[in-house]
Amino acid sequence: MSKSHFAILCLICGGQAAMAEDTVRLEDTGTLPPEQSLLHETSDMVVLDYQSIDLADGSGFDLFGIHYLHRLNDWFFAGIGYSTPMIEGDYGGFFAADLTLHAQKKIFGDWFVDAGVALGAGAGGTNYLGIQELSGTGTYVKKYAGIGYDFGPVQVGVNYSDISIADSLIDDRTFTFFLQKPLSFKAGSYSDAGKRIAPPDTGLLGNETVVSFEFSNVTQIDPAGDYTGNIGMVSPQVSQFFDANNYYFFGLDLGYSGLIWYNQAQSGFGRRIKLTPRFNLYGQVGVGSGGWVTDAFDTGPGLVVYPKVKAEYMFSNSLGVSASAGYFWAPMGASKNWSLGLGVNYHLPSAAQAQTPENDQGGVGLSGVRVNLFERVLTNIEYDGGTLDDLYLATVQLDYKIDDHWYIPIQIAAATNDFRGTAGYVEGLAGIGWEFDPMFSDRVQAYTQVLYGMNDAGLDPGPLIYPSVGFNYNLSDRYSLYAQVGKTVSLGQYIDPDAYNVFENVSFGLGVSYRFSLPAWK
Repeated sequence: MSKSHFAILCLICGGQAAMAEDTVRLEDTGTLPPEQSLLHETSDMVVLDYQSIDLADGSGFDLFGIHYLHRLNDWFFAGIGYSTPMIEGDYGGFFAADLTLHAQKKIFGDWFVDAGVALGAGAGGTNYLGIQELSGTGTYVKKYAGIGYDFGPVQVGVNYSDISIADSLIDDRTFTFFLQKPLSFKAGSYSDAGKRIAPPDTGLLGNETVVSFEFSNVTQIDPAGDYTGNIGMVSPQVSQFFDANNYYFFGLDLGYSGLIWYNQAQSGFGRRIKLTPRFNLYGQVGVGSGGWVTDAFDTGPGLVVYPKVKAEYMFSNSLGVSASAGYFWAPMGASKNWSLGLGVNYHLPSAAQAQTPENDQGGVGLSGVRVNLFERVLTNIEYDGGTLDDLYLATVQLDYKIDDHWYIPIQIAAATNDFRGTAGYVEGLAGIGWEFDPMFSDRVQAYTQVLYGMNDAGLDPGPLIYPSVGFNYNLSDRYSLYAQVGKTVSLGQYIDPDAYNVFENVSFGLGVSYRFSLPAWK
């Protein structure tokens, strides 16, 4: 059994324990009385942490992490994390993605203790052979415990951490410094998805949120690495406004052509200028970490700075399209690059927008969202003319409901063991799904979905198609057990058998879902 099996079981147990904290039960989810709000307060937490790691060969590097933790009860959290190097070492492009279980309890005054474990995947290196040395089999484990102080708006503290990747140079005990920022926002029950929000509730919405997906072409300037071509990147970004026109954001940049699975994470601040009711200009500056292997794309220890401008045309209150231009460089490496992109932006309403005269008569409703955390086991893997050992993927899938049956699934998964001796196997997929109620009850929902995407298999198999079926067994309105069975087929073998490899497998998934609904334009 892989270590990630234990994480999934713990998440399931955590969801069952948290069910006792739920105020909305399946048997209580009928039509709410008019005077009762459809929105409730959701309290989660973002954690930033930093540590320096000494490697077994005497060298070292640092890791800066960002973690989103969902509160299950007064002291227990579960969530996801992403960590990358910044200013030490020479491993730009290394990443660690994890599922985190975190416990935290006040001891006296504003002091608290915390402890947790993060299990997932990690990979990177200065070159291809260096991936095997630095990243071993890719099974990333971080255990930690420590103390912190609550300043009110933020909490800060220090943990003693044990960080390792199986069969690699990474196996160190070190101090981790952290900053926590509690988050609270208004959300609805999953069972209320599709309902309109009454005007009194629209005043509870807070500030605007924008979810963006951009496709960009990156052109290198005087490239110093072995790879000198362009990179096609897909860039999801979440922007949260803290007033009418200023925002902070978090985004990822992932290579889908050229350097496939180039990875970059960044966060920063931006400003919007409204030129007309339909036309907006944006300017933002992000700071983060990115790269591939250092010999191919030289970002040094990983630090990148990425200013960008964007012009947006709004088709409606909720949907805009944009064109962007940016420049990002690695201050401690040699990489300098231009980017040009086209994007789609989905706007979630603010209280001020929803309460305008043209929108206050039912213009805002609730849209259902599922966050599924599960382990996919890939078996019967056919690749490069042979059959490979099973792969274990720590998987996150986000489902956004379109109506009572149709939804949009987006899935990303990283292997917690090695693929043909090398860590870092990753899949990214998106598509369309359809769900139904096979037992005419609120307890079980079955679904079928088809996803399209890519993986990082070395010898390119071309794009992947992944049809699957499964079910949700609902423990409460918020939590459910999640299961999935599917088959992956590479399409390159049908496009050009001489140019593409074959990649096929059958997979089984088991985990948990967190379900809620978000205010959205209707």
